[in-house]
Amino acid sequence: MVVRHVWLMSVNGQMASIGLNYDRGIIMKKAFKKLTLIAVFLGLFLLPSQQNLSSVKAATVTGYDEKPLTEQQNQEMANNTDRGFRLELNLNVKTGKGLWANADKTGIAQMQNAVATFSADNPRLAQVYFYLTDYKNKPLDQTAFNNMDQYFQKLKQYHLQAVLRFAYIWDDAHPKSQEPTTEQVVAHIKQLAPWIAQHRDQIANLQAGFIGAWGEWDSGARSRMNEKEILQALLANTPKDLFIQVRYYNIKSRNIDPQSSDWQRVGFHDDYLIGRPHVWNTAGADSNSAEWQAMAEQSQSVPVDGEMIWGSANASDNNGQLISAPLIAQRLAVHHFTSLSIAHNYKEDGKDYSLSAWKRQLVTPALLDQYKLPYQKSWFKDTNDNEASRSWYEYIRDYLGYRLAVKDISYQVNEQNIDYQVNLTNYGLAAPVLINKAELVLLDAAKSVVATKDVTDIAHLQSLQTLPIKWQVDKALVSQAKYLAFKFTGYSNKGNRLANNINFADGYNYLLTLN
Repeated sequence: MVVRHVWLMSVNGQMASIGLNYDRGIIMKKAFKKLTLIAVFLGLFLLPSQQNLSSVKAATVTGYDEKPLTEQQNQEMANNTDRGFRLELNLNVKTGKGLWANADKTGIAQMQNAVATFSADNPRLAQVYFYLTDYKNKPLDQTAFNNMDQYFQKLKQYHLQAVLRFAYIWDDAHPKSQEPTTEQVVAHIKQLAPWIAQHRDQIANLQAGFIGAWGEWDSGARSRMNEKEILQALLANTPKDLFIQVRYYNIKSRNIDPQSSDWQRVGFHDDYLIGRPHVWNTAGADSNSAEWQAMAEQSQSVPVDGEMIWGSANASDNNGQLISAPLIAQRLAVHHFTSLSIAHNYKEDGKDYSLSAWKRQLVTPALLDQYKLPYQKSWFKDTNDNEASRSWYEYIRDYLGYRLAVKDISYQVNEQNIDYQVNLTNYGLAAPVLINKAELVLLDAAKSVVATKDVTDIAHLQSLQTLPIKWQVDKALVSQAKYLAFKFTGYSNKGNRLANNINFADGYNYLLTLN
């Protein structure tokens, strides 16, 4: 941080030195260029007495989000929770083993392999299938709970949040042989309720699951089971702050009262993304339909997960072509996706598919403008202010879900208080719907909390919208502080980084150094 000193006349005619702290002077430079700095205020707490505060009435500092991030800061951004790429994992809760190609290894070994395979992509989420197949006609036993506990302990070691789904049918060639009754499913949901509540902090969201092959609610399975009873049981027996995701829009519209509180809890997962609308999409194949538009609106306030088809299916399902990155990005934006599988159409079977190709396909501001996609202008610059090449892979990696940055900070001073306004902008494709706590914080020199201001509506901050955070603080409290910081967390309680070139430590984003 660089300290600038500006001399202002105090009320008694003496000169007072005010320290302005910000990274490398860029904010001060731009502020003076734009003539938006009414009076330098950031370091006013170096004044010898509180009476001198009357010499500085207001200040606005712009350009907070205009300075590119360093490599280290980009790595810290990649660790943000509740958004981005996700793994895909599975576990047979009876045997503790994986399924399909992983049937010869434990589920935890499969997890370890996946973490190693995708370490460069740094996913912070993992879709976890817990298969209850061996319990399709009996209660879950302690073995099942022990295996689930051990699995979640390992997830925690890898700092992974679960996009959790319970299912029975993994052999889609013989679905009825693995299918439970509705009554058994409801009984299992009630059995699982305390376990889900106990592990709430590790679950990003819960997918409805239970019905059909892979828990995907295919039409045949839906016709054989009481889907409303199962969905209502799931909503009634899980924490009210836990989002439930459904595979098809009509699962929500047919089974939940729009006037109920449960309506706001239900999001979506689309397991058939190919870049263009398809009948197997969550809202169907018609982008002009009422369902498509309803999903576009509702996805602004609920989490949305998705996956492309497997790369090996490109030949049969996508005319032998790789999937279009800009068309996928458009879809992710229209339906406000929070997360996307990195296991699909990337490098399965030792071959390179769409996601690999996207690493070689450059994206530019003009292209993003053409496709009406959000972005932060500084993302296309390096720290020397030179143009930086960016790929479609990087764009989807960095803009899935939320990307929050402070745009500017302003102040007003009166006799008793200091009024802060921090303007926070979301450059991501979706609102930070899984963030449950955000606050402005005054910290003293020992980094202890002096005062806090809860930010209650951050979860609804839409793409390219700005949230003004206003905080009136007593001068006596401010005089005890050294830093103004911002912290925002999901249920894992891990602090996330803003997309600003500022200090970040212990979950705090340091906006200003006050003295």
